[in-house]
Amino acid sequence: MQLSKLENGVYGELRKNKMVLFKARDLCALLKIDKVKAYNIIKALKNKGVIIKIGGSYFAFKDANEFSIASGIHWPSYISFWSALNYYGLSDQMPKEIFLATAKYTKNMGKFKYITLSKKRFFGYAQIGDIVIADKEKAVIDSLLLPKYAGGIREIIKSINSGFNELNIKKLSDYAVKIESKAVLRRLGFILEEINYKEKELKKLGKNIGKGYELLDPNLPKKNNLNNKWLLDINI
Repeated sequence: MQLSKLENGVYGELRKNKMVLFKARDLCALLKIDKVKAYNIIKALKNKGVIIKIGGSYFAFKDANEFSIASGIHWPSYISFWSALNYYGLSDQMPKEIFLATAKYTKNMGKFKYITLSKKRFFGYAQIGDIVIADKEKAVIDSLLLPKYAGGIREIIKSINSGFNELNIKKLSDYAVKIESKAVLRRLGFILEEINYKEKELKKLGKNIGKGYELLDPNLPKKNNLNNKWLLDINI
């Protein structure tokens, strides 16, 4: 459907100001119009298929990159877990949802799923263009911390295997220590050893794994298939 002169002007202003994600109040501020007029314009643009409703009171261009939308909905947050593994080509599986880490609880919105991390675990991300995303190594570490948001341990192992030559193993092990999770240290150490990595980083990972056993994949039942070195039940 063809846009009216007014609608086309508004659409052009939104594009010019790179407002990938916006609310009615943003139109009010940008165009100096009242809320009623802003809502009428948004309704018209939506009905003509050039913008879509994201959730809550957010709207976006129909052709906008979903990662760009995800990065703009809630701050602070960054794309991670399975979504980041796929973005970097470490996983060939495209999850239906977009997973983001956040330092402050927020409700999920549509396909955007927010996973709250403590502030000390909220690191290892950067802005690439108009998206905010974990670096490769932090995407792996976040996934090892909470495997259910990355397709499970089997998918994470596949990702580490496929991207092994692209991953900085020292950085990976430094992140594993920094995140302060014995489960992450154990899972990473076990996986690296399984793929025959024998460098000094394994010793660093093995220093603070504590006592008792944990599940390699916390979302699968116990098998009592115990690995005594990494104190894991290899339940996959």
